[in-house]
Amino acid sequence: MPHYREAMRRLGLRPEDFRTADDLARLPLISKQDVTSAPERFAPDDGHPRAALRIQSSGTTGKPAYVDYDAHALILSLAAGQRRRAVLAHYLGQSFGYRELSIMRLGSVSTQMRRFYEEHTWAPRRVDLERLMLDPGEPFPKLVERINEFRPDVIVGYGSHLGAFMRWLYFERIDFHRPKAVTYGADAMPAADRQIIEEGLGIPVFSFYQSVEALRIAFQCEKRRGLHIFTDHVALRIADAEGRTLPPGEPGEVVVSNLTNRATVLLNYRQGDLAALSRESCPCGRNLPVLEGLQGRRDDLVLRPDGTSVHPLALIARLQRIPGVLQVQLVQEELCRFLVRVVCAPGAAWQEISGNIEDAMRSVLGKGITVASEMCEMIRPGPSGKVRAVICRLKQPGSYCASD
Repeated sequence: MPHYREAMRRLGLRPEDFRTADDLARLPLISKQDVTSAPERFAPDDGHPRAALRIQSSGTTGKPAYVDYDAHALILSLAAGQRRRAVLAHYLGQSFGYRELSIMRLGSVSTQMRRFYEEHTWAPRRVDLERLMLDPGEPFPKLVERINEFRPDVIVGYGSHLGAFMRWLYFERIDFHRPKAVTYGADAMPAADRQIIEEGLGIPVFSFYQSVEALRIAFQCEKRRGLHIFTDHVALRIADAEGRTLPPGEPGEVVVSNLTNRATVLLNYRQGDLAALSRESCPCGRNLPVLEGLQGRRDDLVLRPDGTSVHPLALIARLQRIPGVLQVQLVQEELCRFLVRVVCAPGAAWQEISGNIEDAMRSVLGKGITVASEMCEMIRPGPSGKVRAVICRLKQPGSYCASD
C-alpha cells in the first residue's frame, strides 16, 4: 500500500515495530477525505486483485465514497453477526428462522452485504431469516400496513427514523403488530424516543455500531449499558484533537483500524464519532471492552407537511441518482419550503435536472411543497469542517403531538 509504505519510511518505522494493536497508533491518522481523494493509495499494489465487493457509502456528506472488501473479511463479518443474534435470542426465544423487517434504503451497507451473502453463501431454510425490506421514504401509515402484514419479530432501521416512527405510533395510538425487539444503527436515536419504545410500547431496543470503513465495530448486549467492541475485527481507541490516545472515561474521537480487510487497508482511521471507553466491565459477563456515550453523526430528519418525518437518506439517494448530479445538499427552510443545492457534471442540462429534483422531492414529501434548486460549483462545509447533506432549519420536535 503506497500510503503506509511512504508513511513508515517518513517516520523511520519498520514492520517489526508493530507487535500489538496498540502499536498501530504510531501511524499517522487518516480521514475520510484522505481515502476518498486517493483510494488507490490504500489498496495493495502487488498486482494481485483482492476485492470481492465494493461497498458504497450512504452519502450522508452528500458525496458517496467506497471501500473494497475481500471475501475473507466479509465472511468473518457474517460470523461476527452471531453475537448480535445471541443477544436477540434472549428476547425472541430463537436464534434462527425468525422474521426481520428492515426499514433501510435499498443501497445501504447492510443490503449491499446481504446481496453478497445471498450470492456466495448458503444456509438451510430453517436457519436463515425471513426478511422484508421497506424504504424509509414510505409514509408512516404505509409502513404500518406492511408491518401488520409481515408481522416481524425484529425491526431494524436508522435510529432517528425508527424513533420518530415509533413515537408517532405511540402518540397517535396506532394499532400495530409489536415486534419482540427493535435494533438500530447508522445514526442516533433520541433518548426520549427510546424511552417511549421501551416503556410506552414495551419493546426492548438495541443499537449497533458499524461503518463502511470497518463493518462491524460494536454491539449492544442484553444489559444495554454500552456497546461491546469487536476486538477481533477492529482495533479501537479514543483520541484527542492531536491524535493522542485517551484513557477510559475520557470522551474523544473514535479511531479504528480494520484488522480483517486486505482489499482496502485502513489503519488509524478517524471515524468522526465521539465516545469514551468504559472504566468498568459489563455485568453481562462478556470480557469485550465497552464503548459508551457514543454520539454518532445524526442527520436531521426531514419533516413532512402532515407532521410525520422521513429519514434524509430516502431523499438523498433519489437525488443522487438523477443523471448529471454529482453532489447535493438539502435545506428545509420551512415546513413546506425546501432548497436543494446541486453540484452538476460539466455540460449537464440544468433545466432537466432541476425538474427531476422537484419530481423526486414531491414523490417522497407530497405535492404541497415548494422546491427551489440552486446550481453551485461546490457545497461549502459548515463550522465543523464537514459538509452536511441535510440541513433542517426547523426546530426538531421532542415528541409527537396529534394537535401540532
